Amino acid sequence: MIKELQLLAEALWESVKSDLKFFAPIQAFAKKLAELDFTDENEIKDAVVFAEKIEEFFQRYRSTPGIFYIPPPETSKNQTIVKRIFQISQQIKNLSSEEIQSEISKLKPKTKKPSKGGGDIFIGHGRSRLWARVQLFLQDDFKLETLTFESESHTSESIVNILEGFLEKSSFAILMMTAEDETAEGKSRARQNVIHEACLFQGRLGFDKVVILKQSETEDFSNIAGLQYIPFTGDNVEQCFYELQRKLKKSGMIK
Repeated sequence: MIKELQLLAEALWESVKSDLKFFAPIQAFAKKLAELDFTDENEIKDAVVFAEKIEEFFQRYRSTPGIFYIPPPETSKNQTIVKRIFQISQQIKNLSSEEIQSEISKLKPKTKKPSKGGGDIFIGHGRSRLWARVQLFLQDDFKLETLTFESESHTSESIVNILEGFLEKSSFAILMMTAEDETAEGKSRARQNVIHEACLFQGRLGFDKVVILKQSETEDFSNIAGLQYIPFTGDNVEQCFYELQRKLKKSGMIK
């Protein structure tokens, strides 16, 4: 539970700090939540207060049943994360000191040393199979090892444990943002899991170790306006390969 909260808090802060003007009322709470020492019981209790403040802000932008309303993209893309953070905080609120200590004992020490390259490359993607072409390019041309959700069976594992494993093994990440989910405006956006993974890996590896491959038909989300990404049209993901190779070389993943 606390491990999941830790990951979600980091992801939310990555999103919030990309638009500090919009998130001004909660930026301090989001920052403090992400920087908490989750091995300290007192700080974990502080997380409840921060989560409640963040939830109050997001409630203002939620739609009311029966009333047509399009929430701003800054909040709509983070609603799932915020709702889960609030849910966990309320569970923590009802835990005894012994139960909190039990949760703390499940945490693994988190290393934040910058990657030196040479490790595996995580490929995050939605339903589109274009990721497989990228995987073949990396394996056949550069003999690089890749990690995807399809790499091995994850039966009965929680998504938090799976993502933790990917974060620990990866030295580089590629996120495939393909047009798959329809928005209220009739546009297409990337799968929300890919946006979440982009935040997680940027927070852990740094922006120079994360590359976004963005299908041109995919709607921009607010964060991406200030980030570098490699565009491609339709199914022509091979259009990204030259620039992707340059990024890999610059990061030290290949020579």
